[in-house]
Amino acid sequence: MENGKTLGQSEDYYRRLVQDANSIILRMDTEGRITFLNKFAQEFFGFEEKEILGKSAIGTIAPVTDSAGMDLKAMLDDLVCHPEKYVNNENENMLRSGKRVWISWTNKALSDTKGEPKEILCVGNDISKIKEAEELLKQMDKRKSAFVANVSHEFKNPLSNMQLSLDYVLDGLAGEVSEKQREALAIALRSTQRLIRLVTDLLDLSKIEAGKMTLKKESFGIAALAGEVLAAERNMISEKNLTLGKEFSESAGEVLADRDKLTEVLINLLSNAVKYTPSGGRITLRLSGTEKEVRFEIADSGPGIAQEDFHKLFDKFERLTAEKQEGTGLGLPIAKDIVELHQGRIWVESELGKGSKFIFTLPRK
Repeated sequence: MENGKTLGQSEDYYRRLVQDANSIILRMDTEGRITFLNKFAQEFFGFEEKEILGKSAIGTIAPVTDSAGMDLKAMLDDLVCHPEKYVNNENENMLRSGKRVWISWTNKALSDTKGEPKEILCVGNDISKIKEAEELLKQMDKRKSAFVANVSHEFKNPLSNMQLSLDYVLDGLAGEVSEKQREALAIALRSTQRLIRLVTDLLDLSKIEAGKMTLKKESFGIAALAGEVLAAERNMISEKNLTLGKEFSESAGEVLADRDKLTEVLINLLSNAVKYTPSGGRITLRLSGTEKEVRFEIADSGPGIAQEDFHKLFDKFERLTAEKQEGTGLGLPIAKDIVELHQGRIWVESELGKGSKFIFTLPRK
């Protein structure tokens, strides 16, 4: 008797906890019909419990779509097998007034004594304001990207003209140039070239963010392209007295990709390796492939990178090195975006004091 009273008190206590909770709590049967709605949920959706019990969640608190019923049935079946997938699921729901809201749901299957699914317990929290803030940030980001693209475009032509003019003067085509003047002009030319690289990188990022960077794919040999890039960068490599290693496997073969964009990726990664490898060091370019993908690897004997900094490498808002280093700091983020546009993967393997390997793979087709 005493135990029965204690059990009854416990049930009443937990029932009040559920009813008074500041979260949406409801139960549905395996056909999606609502069997329970706590007070908070009733007030939130605008239904009294007696009005909604026994009614389908679809058309009352979930929007009606062509596939809504099929999606709900599939979800209920999948929930039993894969409960971990239904924690903090974000879904669009609706109030009695028809207003759409976003709710983060955690769902759990409740079984009967035989272990068969009997009901679905759903606990949710309104995240509409978070979603509105996210959408506002997206719109602001789009406006920022458009502004950066417009400004960068306006800068590019004048800077290109400045470079041409400086080249013209340095070549002596505008008259004799003294050694002191040549030194000053060379500094101006290098600064102009750096600004052009920055503007070009900003334009590339803006195109990628706006979804306007298109790929012109063609089939070509990987080894031939890598050889062209190495030949173009040979002076940069020899100026630092670096040893260049090439390990090109016949398995590399051909890839279907945008040749110009892939060239940009290789140049960015190679330039990065040269920049951070000390004089007398070594850089190795390796190419290989399987039936499904091709693999590129650029290894250097530089100082290496701490593992906790790996995530910063491909972030356009982060920079690991001091500002005195030459470059825009955007090469790796651009390389990552281009690789991912090709449905590929890019990552780094490194250890402090033991150099770094930047690796990316592209699907064969």
